[in-house]
Amino acid sequence: MELISPSGKTYKVSECIGETDTYTLYECVLEGEQTAILKIVKSKDQNGKLDREAYFLNTLKEKAIQLDTEGLGYIRFFPTIIETFIVPEQGDRRVIILSFSEVCETLSELTPLGRILSTERKRIDPKTSVWILGRLLKLLHFAHKLGINVTLNGENILINRDRHHVTIFDWSDSTNNVDEDGAKNQISDAATEVVCALGGDFETQTIPADKDLEDDWYQDLVFGFVKGCHDDAGKAHTVFYEIVGSKWPSKFYLFTAYPVK
Repeated sequence: MELISPSGKTYKVSECIGETDTYTLYECVLEGEQTAILKIVKSKDQNGKLDREAYFLNTLKEKAIQLDTEGLGYIRFFPTIIETFIVPEQGDRRVIILSFSEVCETLSELTPLGRILSTERKRIDPKTSVWILGRLLKLLHFAHKLGINVTLNGENILINRDRHHVTIFDWSDSTNNVDEDGAKNQISDAATEVVCALGGDFETQTIPADKDLEDDWYQDLVFGFVKGCHDDAGKAHTVFYEIVGSKWPSKFYLFTAYPVK
């Protein structure tokens, strides 16, 4: 199926790749053969959800571009809006076209963090979890400085295993009223999803034994974040890497995961 936007752009829309209570997702091909995602609300009464998402994504992009000269890579933390518009033929529902070209060449390179354990039945190792949690804390610091709350769960956190990129897929439920409690909860949410991917046990507050861990320092560190020991993502990011850096040398580490027994 082809969809022509009011600006005259043509999108080749293929199969449905997912849905929520609010919207349906389709893979689509842009002019130039780049793959992207088309998101359309299920009812025009929900158009405001995508209006809000567009507002937040444009805000994030504008600031990320300003900071790009510093090489901070904030542009990778969220998708880029190609276009958003109302489709009269679809009951006046809003569509948003999202590109992930900053974090992948093909959409197949992206994996929801929660599916590594739930679908693949694998758990990431501690050193892999470091770059994931580190990037999530950096992302939260960036978003919170702009006053934006982020929804963090295993389906909404996408990772590129080979490039070590982390991005948030959906921003339609974001709000712009960050306070200390909200920041603390989101830092805890980030750590919780990483602990889940590690195969951690929340009742005993432990993670599986690993050849790179001689004692409990890392599980104590990440469970401290889960329990809400930080309400500032920037400071949390600094503390996290200071502790990790004192134990492990800073270098690129290949994505590693083990089958869950």
